[in-house]
Amino acid sequence: MRDKRGFTLIELLVVLGLAGIVISVVMSFFIANYKSYNRLNTQSELQYQSQYMINYMTNKILEAENFDETTNIFNKDEADWFKFSVDNNTHELEYETSNPTVSVGSYLAEDGLTITSDGPEVTIELVLDKDEDDDPIDDYIAKQTVKMRNFN
Repeated sequence: MRDKRGFTLIELLVVLGLAGIVISVVMSFFIANYKSYNRLNTQSELQYQSQYMINYMTNKILEAENFDETTNIFNKDEADWFKFSVDNNTHELEYETSNPTVSVGSYLAEDGLTITSDGPEVTIELVLDKDEDDDPIDDYIAKQTVKMRNFN
């Protein structure tokens, strides 16, 4: 009877314990890589969105004649105006004219748009946050200075 081949309960428990340790190490590696991928993907998306919005705004501002900081309205001529604002419900940048409002980009933080003027130079600052949390560490900030060509 001593010739029976098989594993004892202790041997099985040791193998299961070792397999559990190996699986937990491998899973922690995959989880770390997944978190890193998500972080880089978020940063990439915010950079893309900010670059698109900055380019759009720059093209429109170049055509403007003046800017009123109290109302945030740009004037192309006496009858033609436009304005940029943030919809705090959808976190989108909106381009407003006398025509219907157009959504330009997403992921803007609440009050994530600042436009200041110094004569013909207009400075745009965008703060983007994809997670919509209050943690400023993962915010992406884009800044651009534009000079109005037709300033008067």
